[in-house]
Amino acid sequence: MAAHAVAASGLNFRPDLPAEGNVMNAAGYSSSSVTAQSWEPYFEDGRETGEIHWLVQAEEGQVSGLWRIGPVEGAEFPYKPAATDTFHVIEGEAELETHDGKRIEIVAGGIYSFPAGYTATWRTRTPFMKFFVVA
Repeated sequence: MAAHAVAASGLNFRPDLPAEGNVMNAAGYSSSSVTAQSWEPYFEDGRETGEIHWLVQAEEGQVSGLWRIGPVEGAEFPYKPAATDTFHVIEGEAELETHDGKRIEIVAGGIYSFPAGYTATWRTRTPFMKFFVVA
């Protein structure tokens, strides 16, 4: 991933950090370095839905990181966050369609927040990446 994409995500791009990813330092904050090896498959309801690079996986339930998916594997799947899902789209386009047919365009540069229990159908239009916080 290009350094400008990492900078746009708000992550601290630190090539000197271990490729394994996340580091909680003595000052109490997390930072991470994104490499080709730091992505892992992401599964939801037993189905692989993209890849994820974790920044935080707190015991209190907050998680954050980068998520990416392509238009083929992300063609269509249920979107139903278990907690509030707030994210900034770094690249790509997607669409959410609610049960009553309302369509929400999700585009690069946009910042979105959906509450726990929100339900829609997610459709990925182009290769997509977001920085997310679920809490």
